[in-house]
Amino acid sequence: MRKFGKRFSLLIAGALLATTLLGGCGVQGSIADNEGSASSTGSSVEASSAAAGSEQSGGEVVKEKKELEPLSVSYPAGNIRVTVNILALQKGYFAEEGVTVNPVAIGGNDALTAINEDNGALDILTAGFVPDVQAIGAGYELSFIAGTAVEGGSVIAKKGNADKFKGSSTVLDLDAVTNAKLGFARNEASWVITRQYLLDNGISESVIADIVKEDGGHVSYYADATATAQAVQKGEVELGFLPMEFALLYADAYDLEIVAAAGELSPDYVCCREVTSKKRLSDKFDSFVAYERARIRAFEYYKQGESDAAIKADVVKTVSEYSGKEADYVETYLYGGVTKFAVDPNTAGIKKYVQAAYNSGLFTGNAVDFGSYDITQNVNTSAYKQALDELIAENPDNAFYAGLLSEYQSAN
Repeated sequence: MRKFGKRFSLLIAGALLATTLLGGCGVQGSIADNEGSASSTGSSVEASSAAAGSEQSGGEVVKEKKELEPLSVSYPAGNIRVTVNILALQKGYFAEEGVTVNPVAIGGNDALTAINEDNGALDILTAGFVPDVQAIGAGYELSFIAGTAVEGGSVIAKKGNADKFKGSSTVLDLDAVTNAKLGFARNEASWVITRQYLLDNGISESVIADIVKEDGGHVSYYADATATAQAVQKGEVELGFLPMEFALLYADAYDLEIVAAAGELSPDYVCCREVTSKKRLSDKFDSFVAYERARIRAFEYYKQGESDAAIKADVVKTVSEYSGKEADYVETYLYGGVTKFAVDPNTAGIKKYVQAAYNSGLFTGNAVDFGSYDITQNVNTSAYKQALDELIAENPDNAFYAGLLSEYQSAN
């Protein structure tokens, strides 16, 4: 991890650490959303279709390709957590599948409002989860349709202090963590996961309630990841909770080290999900299927880069040029264990995270009681599943698609 921290620290000067809402995990000020130059938003990839009645050389009539309605999709400026979508756009997969995708630089609550309205400003939000659930609690008619990324959080300490918070039989030393001074931004996903890990390993609700209570507890709340990192450096808190990219970026600048990746506490916990409105999914279903076909193909290409150096270099170059991020940063982020990409909707993971977030008190004040609410009524896997089934039918020997089917069957 340390070498990544050094590499990331070189990029601090170019990072725009704004404090706009991160859709990714419901925290503020994520580098994944806010740093760097603007992406190529506003452009579109136009799909081509065969002309009706055109003939091949042998005289066979080519059936006209069905014209699909275009989709407006969020591509937050500089956000490389949406790498699969960047590849699908830039490598031409959307065009090949016959769907026009119009990138829109909109995120957070504005994106959710745009999706919920009937004006067509946005069809799909690619980075988000906790804010999406909160919007459902406010009455928005939304559906989670596929995945963007999983994991991506971390537990950090000041350099030299990490070992005392690591457990021997558990990932974390439960006593050390429950007695430590903690710091994080509200809604930080890595704390949600850690809190659930404590519960799962026998720490009582009453003990955790004492830790997080506003008056006399062990927790200090900070505006964003930067303020959290600085608090750990200064000794105001002993443990901080950050998105992994911040933990690596700030490792040297703020004398930090990683105690544990949140993925060690809850492997493959959901982070960013793709969300749309129930009405849009119904009205443009065929476009959504084509869109997911392209994303599955782009995900396959990304995964090939894990073993093929030429493909990896092309993926890094493509994402770097589109996002405006430096190639070293992109390579570390995409292939260095910072985050994991996943296109599967993962209904089971959504249920699990909603429960963990509810346990952490994130959904208080909503009209919906998420302690008893069945979130699966806001999950619709039909477009993704049809896309995957079609690709398997066309490529029966493709082991990657077969693996995605097994994943789908176990997670949905």
